[in-house]
Amino acid sequence: MTGIEASRRATYLRTCRLLAVLSSAAALLYLKWLFFDARPDNLVLFYLLVVAEVFNIAQAAGFWFTIWRQTWTEPPTPDFAASSETVDIFITVAGEPTDIVERTLHGVVRIRHPRASVWLLDDGHSPEIEAMARRHGVGYLTRPDRRGAKAGNINEALKRTNGDYIVIFDADHVPAPEFLQRTMGAFDGERVSFVQTPQYYGNRTENRVAAGAYEQQEFFYGPIMRGRNALGAVFSCGTNVVFRRAALDEVGGMPEDSITEDMRVSLELLRAGWRSVYVPVVLAQGIGPVDVGGYFSQQLRWARGGLEILLRRRPFFRGMQPGAMFQYAFSFAYWFTGLAYAAYLVLPFAYLLFGLRPVQAPNQYPVYFLPYILVTLTTMAYASDFTLTFRALWFTLASFPVHLWALGSALWGRTARFVVTPKTAGAASLRPVLVHVAVVLALAAAIVVGSAMRGLTPAVLNNVAFAMGHVLIVQGFVRYALRPERSHGDDATGEPSDAV
Repeated sequence: MTGIEASRRATYLRTCRLLAVLSSAAALLYLKWLFFDARPDNLVLFYLLVVAEVFNIAQAAGFWFTIWRQTWTEPPTPDFAASSETVDIFITVAGEPTDIVERTLHGVVRIRHPRASVWLLDDGHSPEIEAMARRHGVGYLTRPDRRGAKAGNINEALKRTNGDYIVIFDADHVPAPEFLQRTMGAFDGERVSFVQTPQYYGNRTENRVAAGAYEQQEFFYGPIMRGRNALGAVFSCGTNVVFRRAALDEVGGMPEDSITEDMRVSLELLRAGWRSVYVPVVLAQGIGPVDVGGYFSQQLRWARGGLEILLRRRPFFRGMQPGAMFQYAFSFAYWFTGLAYAAYLVLPFAYLLFGLRPVQAPNQYPVYFLPYILVTLTTMAYASDFTLTFRALWFTLASFPVHLWALGSALWGRTARFVVTPKTAGAASLRPVLVHVAVVLALAAAIVVGSAMRGLTPAVLNNVAFAMGHVLIVQGFVRYALRPERSHGDDATGEPSDAV
């Protein structure tokens, strides 16, 4: 996740900035053609294309802005013998398998700190978890109900403990013994509220869904979080994080009115004048989603939580620095990606089946669009130190039904429920990907019908190419729904065909 050695960072940043400038220039040329040179044919489709392109270029510009300001926080190792702070380490449990919880507990009790207390926060009311706590000599806390879900669980524990600092691990994230030695030194000022470290999926080599989710996460926890770190916009990601208790007390603990309490509390702390720090070192290994249904459940919770904060919780506050404000805006806007992708899906259908097109000279579209997208992909690949995979991209784009469902639910005001991401795979089923199956079949039919009706003209071939690109993206989840486990032909970081 850190990926960039100290000796390479100056060159890496210069190259990122050069590529950001080139990407901006290519985007401006494309927009110039789209706004001033392209002649609209069907106005509805033209404006659909314009809105989708402006959204994606704005998202890309946010990324270019972010990678311009990357920083690597490397805190000094604190001398715990010479200090007096106390630490409470919380492991949040809500029905996860006991063997997974015990692996995490084994890691937690090995964390090096002379005044650390370990607590199992059991919202599952499990006798096995209680017995595990006694066996390992750690604290066990439960409560009569599950009000406020994970946030409520943590708040109850805050009332019953008194450590100066709070460490939070999900039940499946096993920390390294040096976790506190590598993070506590980042509390170098009184107004540092929390220190976040990356999420890392240790089962990525065993499961193709977990591998895709990991590759997606790696891009976020690499150049994006390093850039957010420089701009004062790091937000808590719910696990592998250390909080200053005084900061949580000042904002009333974890917000219980959001299923993404981690992002919500980050905004509350920022409004109260607290800072946050990102340490880009993998210090814990967790379990990623192991089937498509579990992955979609995770993405739906994150999308619903983010969109509810945006649409119903008034996320932006007076006094927020411009850099942090833009970063949070980009984070919230990400969940509209599904809407933009759905717009792109409409375009090849409209031409191949009905002869409708957004511009009168469609052959010019690739001439201006392809240079922009190629240089943008090059910038993303370089910023990730060439760890970005095609799978990470299609995991984002092919999640469009989840994004659309989350947006609709947030707009309709339906009450969201906190759901723990499953840690074991269900039976192979096409049920989670029925929309994807329908889209693949419809695109295939449009290609056949459009080619037969209109012949293989340049305009038809352009639309066939885009339709086939959509098929390539969408069909991935259909395959993974049927076979999420890795085969012997898969490598440790992605399938051979998944490299960018």
